[in-house]
Amino acid sequence: MQHPSTLRPARLALGVAVAFLFAALTACDDGRNLHKVYPVKGKILVNGQPAAECQITLNRTSELKNPVTPQARTDQNGEFQITSYYANDGAPEGEYVVTFEWRERSGVTKQDFDGPDQLGGAYAKVEQTKAMPGFVIKVERKPLELPPFELKQSAETKRKFDAAKKRPTLGGPLGGSDR
Repeated sequence: MQHPSTLRPARLALGVAVAFLFAALTACDDGRNLHKVYPVKGKILVNGQPAAECQITLNRTSELKNPVTPQARTDQNGEFQITSYYANDGAPEGEYVVTFEWRERSGVTKQDFDGPDQLGGAYAKVEQTKAMPGFVIKVERKPLELPPFELKQSAETKRKFDAAKKRPTLGGPLGGSDR
């Protein structure tokens, strides 16, 4: 059995470490000032059909301390739930201009969305969408279900997208992306 005086420094160090850890965990949350968010969901249709894997971004119209960019990607039915901090948590209160990009999966493992925009960039910039009816939304302190966004893919944009898909790719480690 060790003498009590030899255990005292180790106990003291352990006690101080536990006290610092407890103080750090209880003094603040995760160190960020997260804005309260409210659920936002909706649906995206392109030429009347659900748009799977379409990216929607909410672009705030006014300044916000500790800004966040709420966004989502649609499921196979064209439905989405906005995420700001955690999956499907919603968006902070405020006014937003909605933008869309519908990019094809890319990369070796098809986990990236860097392919060409199937909408030809027609809905990708705030300057383009802010004047369109229904593309400026207001998130209030309650859940929001948006009416379906009915986007159009022109025949020319579809032709260009289909042609880009048919182009040969340069694979391999030095060949760049696969599109």
